Amino acid sequence: METELIGKVLGNRYEIIEKIGSGGMATVYKARCRVLNRYVAVKVLKEEFANDADFIKRFQVEAQAAASLSHQNIVSIFDVGNDNGRHYIVMELIEGKTLKEIITEKGALPWKDAVKIAAQIASGLNQAHKNHIVHRDIKPHNIIITKDGVAKVTDFGIAKAVSNSTINAQGMTMGSVHYFSPEQARGGYTDEKTDIYSLGVVLYEMATGKIPFEADSPVSVALKHLQETAEEPININKDIPESLNAIIVKAMQKEVASRYQSAEAMYSNLTKILKNPDEVLVNNIQKGDTSSETQRIPALGSNITKDSKYEKNNEEQDDDEMGRKKKMTKKRALARFFLILVVAFALFFGFVQVGKFLSNLILGGNTTVEVPKIVGYSEEEATRMLEELGLKMEVTGRVVSSEYVIEGFVTYQSYAEGYRLKQGDIVEVRISKGSAKTLVPDVTEASSLREAKLKIENVGLVYVEAFEISDEVESGDIIRQEPEVNTEVEPGSEVKVYVSIGNSSGDAGLVKVPDVTGKLEDEAKQILNDANLIATVKYTTISTKEDKVVLAQSVDGGSYMTELSTIELVVNKLNGEVGGDNSGTDEPKDPTENTPATTAKRKVTIDLSTVGTKSKFNVKVVLEGNLIGKRVEYEAEHSRDDGKISVEVTDVKNAMLKVYVDDEVVSEMTL
Repeated sequence: METELIGKVLGNRYEIIEKIGSGGMATVYKARCRVLNRYVAVKVLKEEFANDADFIKRFQVEAQAAASLSHQNIVSIFDVGNDNGRHYIVMELIEGKTLKEIITEKGALPWKDAVKIAAQIASGLNQAHKNHIVHRDIKPHNIIITKDGVAKVTDFGIAKAVSNSTINAQGMTMGSVHYFSPEQARGGYTDEKTDIYSLGVVLYEMATGKIPFEADSPVSVALKHLQETAEEPININKDIPESLNAIIVKAMQKEVASRYQSAEAMYSNLTKILKNPDEVLVNNIQKGDTSSETQRIPALGSNITKDSKYEKNNEEQDDDEMGRKKKMTKKRALARFFLILVVAFALFFGFVQVGKFLSNLILGGNTTVEVPKIVGYSEEEATRMLEELGLKMEVTGRVVSSEYVIEGFVTYQSYAEGYRLKQGDIVEVRISKGSAKTLVPDVTEASSLREAKLKIENVGLVYVEAFEISDEVESGDIIRQEPEVNTEVEPGSEVKVYVSIGNSSGDAGLVKVPDVTGKLEDEAKQILNDANLIATVKYTTISTKEDKVVLAQSVDGGSYMTELSTIELVVNKLNGEVGGDNSGTDEPKDPTENTPATTAKRKVTIDLSTVGTKSKFNVKVVLEGNLIGKRVEYEAEHSRDDGKISVEVTDVKNAMLKVYVDDEVVSEMTL
């Protein structure tokens, strides 16, 4: 049943190309968005769940939760829909492997690689938690690592917006048992700290190549999360630093209050141990961290009375100094208390002011700034943005990027947007060195034109069809292709496939359309009629062109059409005496008003948040058609922050509307 979707179009927009994955609830496909001409991932709910209201609700919650998030370490959600009972979600297509696949292939990762991946996951979770969204199913299977080394958190299928707290209904546990938090295992209270525990388990697995708890059944594993303490990762892998071991242990504390209290705090420790593991171990994790200390509490009952009497007997045998203290009046004790309080307050206030003075004197006042988003900006622009904030940029690599195909743009930043750094700190980045060239596939032996089309589009190229008469190739078979097989071309280039129409046009029921542009109206109509084609005429007025001359035709000369097809001619009319079909009125019309359709207007919505790679770019809306030629309907400078804009254009039937960003077509549609 799943393969039946290949080649179909969901929502009149998403053309399904191939299956790329499957889970318990849904199947994931690679698809092409016909509107924006880009590849996306489409998650389609399995048919057995289509009539289950609970499953559909969970499926829709995934989109509602994740669509509100915008972060470089979270897979973006573009759209959600329902096509004839098929519920689907459209997501960012990520080229890469899951973290689970990487661990399975390599075992324990180098500790620095593990820390970098965990820091990115923590950064994404921090953004989700700020929006009151808890994932509850953090595991390596839900982390995709791109070819550029960027970690992306996906599958918010059980995420849920929370205001104060979230309790699983009827004690139901959710997520994958090997990465459960203890509170999930017992089916109780879950919040952001649940994700921190699971991230600790994921980091444990990256550092050691093993999961902390294994057993014969899921129930046994869950009980171990509740009752047992995992072996410390440093005992399994001696190569990891003690600071990383301490971070994992802290994240996996069974008591919620003993873990990191935010993903941001964990992110901070992870990024710091990359620079100086020993300092972080001493200053940030062990010293001063009393969150997991325990104290013995006296038992309730007669022991308290007994202990009190014992203390009283001791007090009666105390020295004279203790006796004098007991004789202090209540008034004197109170006065001494207030005096101590005033002195302490004065000292504290003085230390604070001195500290502020020294900070301003030595460090220059406010020394921390928020890191801006520089991914997607040019190297020069990103450098300028950081320097204005007193930060430095260091290029750690130049990589081929499928997302940022223009050379010289930032594809990765080491600190997420909003993280605070001291002025003078370094933000590491990777820069795109452009897109990789694409090899033209061989489609000459394809079993059908549909197969040829899919093979071309699967590698990011554009399929274009043309027809030729051939004495050697049977009608409907492919004669040749341009460019030739294995030619290196830019992604998005056209591949023209020439299809045979047999050894004569008559055998195929097709005729070659003559080119009649530049000819007089009556002559042009006669030529078309002789070719067994039907000519119709529309008039326009262009004073610089010759009267009664054909300016354009609806089908280009040299193309093949079935016999008796209609070819519409656009004829120039300078006076009211032109004969022929549809001669119109005696008064010439304005070129933009040659038909009633061109006087009407319609509004189109353009989403700028998904286009462009610069901070500012030029947006141009162009209308093309046989009746109006090619003209600009709208042009202005915008940025991605402008979001969705509404543009009014002339409503010309069958005209092509194209949206350009910096002279590159990003969207097109037929009116």
